[in-house]
Amino acid sequence: MIKIGIYGYECTKEVSFSGYKILPKYTQHSEVKKFASDPLRYHLTAILEIDKNDNSNELIFLLEAVLSFIEHRDVTIQNKLHPQEDLNNLSDDYPLFIDAHKRHNGGGAKIISDTFSCESRKKFITLAMAKLTDNSTVEAEAFRKAFFKTIEVFRSRELFIDISFYLRFSALESLARAVFNDYSNHCAPAITKLLTRYNLDIKQENLKEPHKSVMTYVCLRNALFHNGLLEVCVTRDGNSFLYKQSEFSSTLAQLIPLVMIKYIGFDDGYINWNSWLDRQAFSRPSSC
Repeated sequence: MIKIGIYGYECTKEVSFSGYKILPKYTQHSEVKKFASDPLRYHLTAILEIDKNDNSNELIFLLEAVLSFIEHRDVTIQNKLHPQEDLNNLSDDYPLFIDAHKRHNGGGAKIISDTFSCESRKKFITLAMAKLTDNSTVEAEAFRKAFFKTIEVFRSRELFIDISFYLRFSALESLARAVFNDYSNHCAPAITKLLTRYNLDIKQENLKEPHKSVMTYVCLRNALFHNGLLEVCVTRDGNSFLYKQSEFSSTLAQLIPLVMIKYIGFDDGYINWNSWLDRQAFSRPSSC
């Protein structure tokens, strides 16, 4: 068995999976939330126990990514425990925290805390790990790349609005093209088709509500990629519209994780699928 520290992940309940389990260090939500959200340190918040050594490095690599996605803040898994150690019996030199340059907030947790829904995070981890370990098709590989682009935005040491926008749009475009095997010159139809399949409130073009228009993000991506500009002037039917990346980046940032969650096939009844527009991540919070 391998036992290794999980730093920066908010959990209060033990969860078991096929071949591994996550054991929380804290049982009180208020306590672990403070440690899990520290922007300057990764605090030990749980222990990962892996039953077998086979492919443990790949398991750790992928689980680290999934937990980071859940928190939308970087989570790290490192520092093996000695066989006789556990959370109640750590050696004096076992690191309880790791200093960080900065842990960027990627926009708030995307899956509700286990304090309010006992099974939500466990179910999401199970589904996400299954998708990420599937390399059998071009579409599966496209999803894996899109998933990592989504989290690399806030994992990077410095945040740049242009790089963040491009990575998020690229994740959406590559996934949509792979799902529909559509590699034509114009990406908007495939993206629109994917988003409407997931019942997200958006059209290919919507001049009255540009935040709900795929073409707004396409035009901003083109201006950035081809001209290095953070704004674009679009003319339609004799009318001009100025779109600034600063006005649409946060909307795209909230939209992309919802697309990943939809693709994974997760819905616990708590996610607000309009959160990319109204910024309310969850609905009907209760207590577990």
